[in-house]
Amino acid sequence: MVLWEYLKDNQLGVHFRRQHPVFGYIPDFVSIKNKLIIEVDGGYHLEGEQPEKDAERTKALNEDGFVVLRFSNEEVIGNIDGVLEEISDQLEDSPIEYSSPSPREGLGWVIGMGYDVHRLVEGRELWIGGIKIEHSLGLLGHSDADVLIHAICDAMLGAANMRDIGYHWPDTSDDTLGMDSKIILRRTIELIATKGYHLVNIDATICAERPKMNPHIPQMQQCMADVIGCDPDCISIKATTTERLGFTGREEGISAYAVALLAKD
Repeated sequence: MVLWEYLKDNQLGVHFRRQHPVFGYIPDFVSIKNKLIIEVDGGYHLEGEQPEKDAERTKALNEDGFVVLRFSNEEVIGNIDGVLEEISDQLEDSPIEYSSPSPREGLGWVIGMGYDVHRLVEGRELWIGGIKIEHSLGLLGHSDADVLIHAICDAMLGAANMRDIGYHWPDTSDDTLGMDSKIILRRTIELIATKGYHLVNIDATICAERPKMNPHIPQMQQCMADVIGCDPDCISIKATTTERLGFTGREEGISAYAVALLAKD
């Protein structure tokens, strides 16, 4: 979508999410922090009962403090500068307000824990820690199923009290089908930054019978450090087996655990 190219990656100084659930429905774009929703309406929005439904939804969102801006496809394609100017004006006119202090305010350090598991199957590549590892089996998942990155992202999101990766990147979305998990890692860093946090360090453990992970750990550390923008020494990765016990021992899957420490900027 044309407008997303201008909204993504904080290009307007505000973090927007694409097709992110808000009170039971999925708008085109939303800034949760700024309580701003942007809808780009196709022709069906002018037909039948849809205009009335849109008006009811907008009223309900307004009551919850959200502002809804609606643009037609023709406006976005033919006058993108005017659309961006209206969005910027709205952001300037609607400063962020906090209704009450959060118990988390004033906390300089927060800790989160993450866990993920994926099944090993034939016909899939094995991606762990952002790198491809040669193996006869790969991990099954909607994205590239990088179990280590997923656990690390959940740890960071948990520390910031921002739900989990399934909430932000659902496995029912075509946008996340086959997604490189390094993209999820980078966007998680951007997400926690919207609450004023940055990563201090990660401590993670991979549980796998085969292949052996230890030879690949330095490359994993460097790969993820490059994505995050931190020193590889901030990312501790350990590997273990389960002594052939359980699904891991039977080589049916691989799991990962992670703990992340965040600090306020």
